[in-house]
Amino acid sequence: MFTTVASYLDPIQAQIARGLLLSEGIEAQLGDEHLALANWEWRLAIGGTRLRVADADAGRARAVLRALEAGEYAIDDDGAPADPPLQAPDRESPSSRLAWLALVLLALPLPWRRPDQGDSVLRET
Repeated sequence: MFTTVASYLDPIQAQIARGLLLSEGIEAQLGDEHLALANWEWRLAIGGTRLRVADADAGRARAVLRALEAGEYAIDDDGAPADPPLQAPDRESPSSRLAWLALVLLALPLPWRRPDQGDSVLRET
C-alpha cells in the first residue's frame, strides 16, 4: 500500500521532491501529475499533485521532506565560481547586422555572409 506524504500545487515542485526521495533511496511515485500539467486550472480542485511512498517508508520520507522545507538541502551560493565562463566567439558579421536591420526596418530580406571558421576566435578578456 502507498501513503500520500505530501501534496504540491506545482507539479515541478512535486518532481523535485520525488527526485530527492529517490536519491535518498525511498521509492516514490506521483499521482495526478499529468492531470495538473494538462489542466492547470484544475490544480486546486483535484488537490494538487500527490507524492506517495510505501507505508514502511512514510516516516522517513516525511523527515526528508521536512529537511527540504527547512533548507538543509540548499546550495551555498556565497562562493565565487572557480573559473569564469569562456566567451563564445562572435558569430555576427557586419553584413548579418545590416541584413537584420533591413529585415526589421524595411521588411526586406537580404542575404549575408557568415564569418569563416578562421575568423572566429575566442576573445581574451
